Amino acid sequence: MTGEEIYERWSPAESIWSQWVIPVAFAQMQPFSAGGHATLVNSEREWWFPEEGERNFALVVDLPGKLAIEYGIAAAKRGMRPVPVIDGSPFPSEDWRDLARGFKVAVEMGELMNELCRGAEVLSECRIAANAPPAFLLDANRDNAGVPPTVDVFDNRWKTFPQDYPSARLLRERGIQGVIVIREKAGDAREDLQHVLLRWQEAGIDIQAQGLLDTSKPRTMRIARPSWYRASWYRALAMMGLRRGVFGGFGNWPHGTGGG
Repeated sequence: MTGEEIYERWSPAESIWSQWVIPVAFAQMQPFSAGGHATLVNSEREWWFPEEGERNFALVVDLPGKLAIEYGIAAAKRGMRPVPVIDGSPFPSEDWRDLARGFKVAVEMGELMNELCRGAEVLSECRIAANAPPAFLLDANRDNAGVPPTVDVFDNRWKTFPQDYPSARLLRERGIQGVIVIREKAGDAREDLQHVLLRWQEAGIDIQAQGLLDTSKPRTMRIARPSWYRASWYRALAMMGLRRGVFGGFGNWPHGTGGG
C-alpha cells in the first residue's frame, strides 16, 4: 500500500472522526507490504477497554510510541474508531526507513510507523459502525521529556492542541457524554492535553482517568488549569522551541543545520 492508501484506511470517508486524523506521518510513508496482521503484545488481553454497552464515551489514548497504535488497533477490533493524532515528522525525507540508517531523532517513531502500516491491514477487516465512538491516539513520548536535542539530532518534538480535536458540542451531538484518558498509569494529564480536556470539562463533558492495566473502574479527573489557558497567544507560545516541518506538523534540524 502507498502512504495515501494507508491514510485512507485510518481515515475512511464514512467516519466523522476522520477529519481529525493528522496526515503528517502518513505523508512520509513509502509503498508498504504488511505481510500479515498487526502484532499486539501479549498483555493486550489484560488491557482495560470500555464495555460494549459504554458507547457514550470517547477515549484519549496517551501511551508511548507504538503502544498507542497497538491499543488503537485493539480498540478497533472492539468496534471503536481509532484516530491517530500524531503531529510529528519521523524524519526529514520521504522515506521513513532512513531512521534505520543511523540518523538520530529526538522522538523515535520507527516502530510507531510500522504499527500504522500494519494496522491499516487490520482495519480493512474490522467492522466499525459509522457512528462508532472515537479513540484519539497520542504518542506519550511526543516532547522527548521536554529535553531539547543537540544540533546533530532531528528535532521532531511536538505538542497537541485544542484545535486538533472536536468541540464538546460536536461530541455531545454524536452521543459522547464523557472522555476517558488512557495512560500506562492513571494520573494527571500532560499539560498540553490539559488545554484540551479542560475545555471539554467546562462544557459538561465528564473526564475520567484509567491505567492501561487497571481492573477497577475509571475515576473522575478534575483537570488543573494549565498556564496560559485560553490565552490568544497560547499556541504561539507553546510552539516556541519546537520546529515546523516541511511535510507539515513538527520536525526540523536545530539551528538550520540540515543535519550536516
